[in-house]
Amino acid sequence: MKSLPFTLVAVDLDGTLADEHNRCSAADLRALHAVAERGAYVVIASGRMHAATERFWREAGLNAPILSYNGAMVKHPRDGLVWFHLTVPAPLADEIVDFCETGGYHLNYYLNDHLYVREETPWSRLYHQRTGSVIEPVGSLTRFRGQSPTKLILIDTPETTDKLREMFRERFGERLHILKSNDEYLEFMHPGADKARTLRRLAYQMGVPRERVLAIGDGNNDIPMMRWAGYAVAMGNAKLAVKELAHWVAPPIEQNGLAVALVEIFGLNREEVFGS
Repeated sequence: MKSLPFTLVAVDLDGTLADEHNRCSAADLRALHAVAERGAYVVIASGRMHAATERFWREAGLNAPILSYNGAMVKHPRDGLVWFHLTVPAPLADEIVDFCETGGYHLNYYLNDHLYVREETPWSRLYHQRTGSVIEPVGSLTRFRGQSPTKLILIDTPETTDKLREMFRERFGERLHILKSNDEYLEFMHPGADKARTLRRLAYQMGVPRERVLAIGDGNNDIPMMRWAGYAVAMGNAKLAVKELAHWVAPPIEQNGLAVALVEIFGLNREEVFGS
């Protein structure tokens, strides 16, 4: 068998494999499966909760664990084994909940791979449309006081999340990893949680050197893992900052950019991936 150019392939989900309506193309799924069949570890590396990524793992017929919550969790769908998990310290989570409930901000609260919100809002409906996540309204998130969630996301307008990001960074400093994963999402995670650190840890566990790691993504939360990987591919629909650090820019998701990149890099059969 011809040797593989990369033995660990980290693929972002939203904007790379899944579009804004939570759909993925058959060509992209076939390309991922073909790379896995050749012996590479194909890892979905997503900001989503684990439960909202499993469907894509199964449809692509993959073999490696899923990196979810922007690196706060690694879990294998095959046996449910959690390889790695970092959570937000309870006092900090409680402080964020109090701020959002008092100020009337929408907050996603992720605990034990469930997604809770205070109430259904236009923001929760938009998030469900984008990710297909099951969302559970609970009346008040203060019921989880003293718990350590995997992640929290404040969702609001880009202007509001920009302003609040600076305020929260001043308040929490290095005690939390605070990230705008897209224009409306302001995420709060354990300070050790990001895609790069977790991908590096995963590569070490799998015995894969950095230069044999390929990362493909489009968003701000992909920048750390794309900087760390031996080779980085940006989607054509990626943010400018992502394109600028990439070794190669693929076509956008609407043009099966992921499949195009994998065919080019791994020499896959074009007819098998795209059809005749």
